[in-house]
Amino acid sequence: MGSGKTTIGRKLAKLIEYSFVDTDSEIEDDQGCSVSEIFKYGGEECFREMETRLLEKLKNIDNSVIATGGGIVLREENRKMLKGIGKRVYLRVPEEELARRLKNDRNRPLLMNNNPEIAVQGMLKERGLLYEQAECIIDTTQRSPHQIATEIAKKLCNADHDRNF
Repeated sequence: MGSGKTTIGRKLAKLIEYSFVDTDSEIEDDQGCSVSEIFKYGGEECFREMETRLLEKLKNIDNSVIATGGGIVLREENRKMLKGIGKRVYLRVPEEELARRLKNDRNRPLLMNNNPEIAVQGMLKERGLLYEQAECIIDTTQRSPHQIATEIAKKLCNADHDRNF
């Protein structure tokens, strides 16, 4: 949350001439409401189930950059599917920077009624080791989205010459 997955994902897709998929946007389009509304009326578990169903549909997708919600890794079945879909990228952002970015953001369901600093700290503690399993880990500190997307493209192209990320 707040790492720039959508912004950087779009730039990366354009750079390598792939299509772009944002799982949150796909779910919102499918449901006709926002992620916040899904959390409000269905709860987090309902949303996580929607993420899993969407990944099932995306399992055989090619030539695409997929930006997922940060909590998608919480389910083991999702982690397995993501690994099977392609290379996973973790955009590492320092905790203080994430808290600063999210400080006034009230559109994030997991920040509602929570202190952003405490919420970010808890999420990183819960998810950090899962994020670290990614094939490509990028430090985003003081870098533009374009610089980050370029680094990802270089790392993934060098690691996988057939460009099947």
